[in-house]
Amino acid sequence: MTLPSLLTNYQKNQTVAQLKKAYSTFAQALVTSQYENGNSSEWNVTELGSSYDDNLKYFETYWKPYLRVIKVCKTMAECGYNITGYASVSDRNNYKYYGQVSNVPGFIYGDGTYAYIRPYSYNPDTPGLEYFQLLSIDVNGAKGPNVIGRDVFQFEINTSRSVISGYTHSLPDYCTKEKINNNTEYARACGAKIMADGWEIKDDYPW
Repeated sequence: MTLPSLLTNYQKNQTVAQLKKAYSTFAQALVTSQYENGNSSEWNVTELGSSYDDNLKYFETYWKPYLRVIKVCKTMAECGYNITGYASVSDRNNYKYYGQVSNVPGFIYGDGTYAYIRPYSYNPDTPGLEYFQLLSIDVNGAKGPNVIGRDVFQFEINTSRSVISGYTHSLPDYCTKEKINNNTEYARACGAKIMADGWEIKDDYPW
């Protein structure tokens, strides 16, 4: 293999390892929190439009005690970023997509991973699908490239069913170069694709 190929494979393997570890960290935190706080379907989940203080209280009650949190940040700048949003694999120099919103705390935990959890209600009248929280994970914190699908991945926490899944509003097979070029939104499905591919970045992944 050529040196560039070896470097690419190393980067892919490192990214998958970091992402799998991050996912496992939150999955375990969800389980542990339920031991102390009851089933997540009974949690006082915040909704879209909730205040920063309410979202902070939700995080501090149900998540922070079960993660090795180093710092809580009201803005991305407080966590070391010089951007307010992320780029996409189809628009790598345009940092405007799906960053931390003003009413939601971000945080650094573990070995420097940055994340935020924000209200993401969906199908409020459908039993079992009442409340979703959007979990966004930047596996290497403020370090570049800060691109969704490269070092930033998004998941959904279904507190009604006590599960964390890939971003379900875009199917895993939407994470292709062609589809993302047509709709940047589809880059949010890339975490789900890595999961569906057995925690592997395969050749058809838009790296």
